[in-house]
Formats: sequence, structure tokens, C-alpha cells
Amino acid sequence: MAKLIVHGDDATLTSILEVLPSDPERQWRKGEAKEGGRVYLDSGFEVLVAQASQSQVLPSRLRSYLAECASRGVSFDMPRIVAELQLELRADAGQESLDFSLADLLALTEMGISLSILTRPA
Repeated sequence: MAKLIVHGDDATLTSILEVLPSDPERQWRKGEAKEGGRVYLDSGFEVLVAQASQSQVLPSRLRSYLAECASRGVSFDMPRIVAELQLELRADAGQESLDFSLADLLALTEMGISLSILTRPA
């Protein structure tokens, strides 16, 4: 599974959401309560970018989503915005590799997106 998590300035987030290729799965506002009695320090949103049962399918779905973002002029490389692509993988004994090309990593960098990889037990 791949999720894009973005947080920062309200006005900039609104302008990004207006042109993003998909609707957010979850949104929050600065000051809203979150688990544990804490509050969000920034507004933000979370978008499910891709979900695939086979790891070799995930990079192509990510490429397609990011290409659509680029064609719409979406960029996260701006002040007061933080964007992270979170990949969640199951740690199966027979799991295939997950490969990203240098071009894939460059596209993330140019769009201002950091990468986070989480593994979960099967």
C-alpha cells in the first residue's frame, strides 16, 4: 500500500487539494484533537495512492499517479508544506523485491516528496 501524507499551511493545502487526482482518505485541521489527548500542529491530509497485492505492481501504479499529479501542476516542493510517500509492505517470507529506478527516486525528489517504508508482519 502507498499513501501520500501531506501537512502544512492551510491555503497551500487547499490549492493542492483542488488539483490533486484523487480525494483524500482523511483530512485534519490544525488544533484538532488526535489520539492520546494531543492536537495536530498543522493541517493535513492523507491520500491512498496505490494498493497492490504484488510488490512489482506498486511502482508502476505510483509512477502513473505521480505523472498525473505532474500533468496537473501538483508539486509539494514549496515552503510550509511537507509531503511523505509512505509505503507499507508485509514482511512475507516469499515476498518479492520492491524496486524503484533512479528516475522514480528523482521524480519524488523533484516533486518534494520524502519516502518512508514500513514493514508489517504477515
